[in-house]
Amino acid sequence: MDQILDRLERLVRSWVNATVDGADYKEQQQARRPSSRSGNPDFDAAMAELDDFLDTGRTETEKREAREQKEREARERRERAEWERRARSGSGPGDETTYSAIVAAYKYLGLAPFTPFSEVRTAYKKLLFKYHPDKNNSSPEALKKATETTTRINTAYQIIETYEESKKAR
Repeated sequence: MDQILDRLERLVRSWVNATVDGADYKEQQQARRPSSRSGNPDFDAAMAELDDFLDTGRTETEKREAREQKEREARERRERAEWERRARSGSGPGDETTYSAIVAAYKYLGLAPFTPFSEVRTAYKKLLFKYHPDKNNSSPEALKKATETTTRINTAYQIIETYEESKKAR
C-alpha cells in the first residue's frame, strides 16, 4: 500500500511541477524516458501495473463465462434429447407440440431455450415493465396492442413456469 501511495505522491507532484514549470517539465520527462506512453514514468508504471491486474481478472471472468456457456449448452442438449426420447416413445408431456411450445415461449421472452429460471423471471419482469398497458395508454390502439403483448408475455411465462415445476416434481 505504501508503494501505491508513494507513486501517487510522485504523480501529484509531477502534475504540480508541470503546471509550474510548463514545457520544461515535459521536456525533462521526455528526455528521461522517451519510449513511455505519457511521458511520466510513475504514471506509466502505475498504468502497466493496473493493466496487469485487470488482465488477470478479465481472464478469470472470461473463463467463468465460457464454463457457464458450456454448461448451459450441455443442459440444453440433455433437455432436447430427453424431449425427443419422450416424443418418440409417446410417454407423458414429452410430445413434439409441447416441446415446440416451450421453445417458442423461451424465444418470445427473448431467451435461449432452457435458460435458467432466474434469468427467465428477470426477462419476464423487464418485458412486463416495458409493455404494461398502464405505460402504453396514449391511444386506444396502443392500449389494445400493449394488452395483447402483455397477455402473450404472461402466457409464455406461465408455460415456462409450469415446465420448471414439472421438472422439480420428477
